[in-house]
Formats: sequence, C-alpha cells, structure tokens
Amino acid sequence: MTLKGILFGVLACGMLLVVTSASTPRPTAHAGLEVGDVLPEMKSLDVRQRGLLTEGKTPQMTLIHFWAAYDAESRVENQQWSQLFSATPSDRIAYRGISLDPDQDVYERTLTLDQVGKETQQCVRTEMRSECLRVMGLQQRLHSYLVDERGVIRAVDPTPQELASYL
Repeated sequence: MTLKGILFGVLACGMLLVVTSASTPRPTAHAGLEVGDVLPEMKSLDVRQRGLLTEGKTPQMTLIHFWAAYDAESRVENQQWSQLFSATPSDRIAYRGISLDPDQDVYERTLTLDQVGKETQQCVRTEMRSECLRVMGLQQRLHSYLVDERGVIRAVDPTPQELASYL
C-alpha cells in the first residue's frame, strides 16, 4: 500500500466522522409532549363521547394519566392516583385516567379488579387509539400530564410531592 492510499483512507475516515458528528439529534414524536406544549384536543375521545378535560365546573388544573392493563407500571400508577384523589379531593386539580386498552371489556374488568371508580376514568375508542398514541407522544411509554384550564402542560409525569406544590 502506498503513502497516497493511506492518506486517502485517513482523509475519507476523517470526512465521514465530521459529516456524521455534525448532525444533531432531532426529537421524535414518540418522545412525548413537554412542559409548555398545548395538549392536543381529542374530540369525542371515549365511548361516552367525553373529551380529555373535566366537564362542568372546571378546576384550575387536570392531571391526565394515560394507562393500559397491559402496561403494569401505568396501571399501578392509575390505582395510586385514583386513591390519592379520592382520599384528598381538590378543587384546584381534577384527575382523569385515560385507558388505552383496545378492548372495552378488558378496561371494565381491570377497573373492577383494581377497585377503581369509573367516575374519573375514560376508555379511548378503538378507532381513536392509534391516533391518540401518536398525537399524545405515547408510542414508547405512557405518561401523565398536568394541564391547566387552557390545556397547557405544566408538568410531565409529576410525583405526588410535585402535585402538592400546585395545591
């Protein structure tokens, strides 16, 4: 191998390294929504034709937790949030659990097994499920969003301690 061939190889590797390192990673749609984003409005989201935010006398904020029976972590969090909000009712923050289970029977049986009341729960209609997963950034992981009355996200996956600062 000649010196010219070695220099050409080193130069080609250097150019390849510069070109690939110059590109910046872009956030993907599956990363989820972020603080400051506006929660996309999903008209007639569930089987009862309710939207995401609570209806009637609207509190200042709503914790929207997406869960599914097949996702153990989100299911346990739904139980915990439901218990927390039923034990300590708040006029400032409402709770809404949104099930992404593809089957209505699975959703209802899960609520019964978990002893979670239906008054704060919704199940996304089957035909809306894939759109909801995409629009809400839930392809990789299910999230909780604390949103204000205008739909602006104030916290993503907040802890009960973080919620206490909003009370």
